[in-house]
Amino acid sequence: MLDYLDEDVAYLVGMIVGRGTITEKEGRWVIEIEFPFVNPELEGYNQFSGFVTSILTRTFPRLKLLLGEAVDVSVMPERRLQFMINLPASHIAVRNFKQILEGRLDYSQFSVPSLIRNAPNNIVREFVRGFADVAGNIRRSNRDQLGFHRVFLDVLSSNWELPVQICSLLQNRLEVPVHHILWGHPNLRDPKAKQQSPAWREHQIRIYAHDFLKVGFYIDHKQAILEELAKENQNREGQKRSSFCKGFRKFQRKMPHPAENDKKLPDSLRGKHFDAYWQICAKCGCSLAKQALKGLKQQKRLI
Repeated sequence: MLDYLDEDVAYLVGMIVGRGTITEKEGRWVIEIEFPFVNPELEGYNQFSGFVTSILTRTFPRLKLLLGEAVDVSVMPERRLQFMINLPASHIAVRNFKQILEGRLDYSQFSVPSLIRNAPNNIVREFVRGFADVAGNIRRSNRDQLGFHRVFLDVLSSNWELPVQICSLLQNRLEVPVHHILWGHPNLRDPKAKQQSPAWREHQIRIYAHDFLKVGFYIDHKQAILEELAKENQNREGQKRSSFCKGFRKFQRKMPHPAENDKKLPDSLRGKHFDAYWQICAKCGCSLAKQALKGLKQQKRLI
């Protein structure tokens, strides 16, 4: 393990992979990490005020210790917040980040770095926490059909590689069951094919709140809501017994959608029809889903 990949670096890399953009110009290397707009009030908490407080008292000082004056934070219009890291392109930290991120420059390209995938669990956990702090949300509206609360980790729709990789870290490394992935695909987002050109939605990795306690948030109001809703899950009659995704679940046939051929889809998905989330997982690299898909085809239960 390279000595420059510690828990602080892993946490920052998680934030970069979640919502980061890197530019290099005029001899400078600049990382911008934007925390997306969220409702100012959530579950009785002043979300934006609590968020800013968490950043200024916990995350920002941590990154300052790591990178010094290269780190700045600013509050932007519409209750958004942004980190900016500005370094000389020749700085040793830039060399290290380039190696960790494998030359990728923004959240449409980022994958889970191989150094993270092969790191000890404490490093993996900090990476996932960094990702969750910028790209995760917990609220009552995230509950399933039975009323059990869930955390959603959002991956922007242009990145079809990352959701399966994050799922693998959660299940295989941190032993956190993933309920399922809701892909931003027209077959799943508009299953009755009512829209000719559906809005391309983010991908959502969905985890039950009581299971996500193993990871948690550093953003105080998110952690407080997580603990509250996880407790409600645990105290409910017929407590939810989570199971790890096995790569296959029962599914219902969906109507063909005109956007199945949309140029926004990657080559591996364009022109194909999907009835279930795990079929997309198989195309995006999930070994469990690939095995399940192969078995169904052999049984001629799926064409």
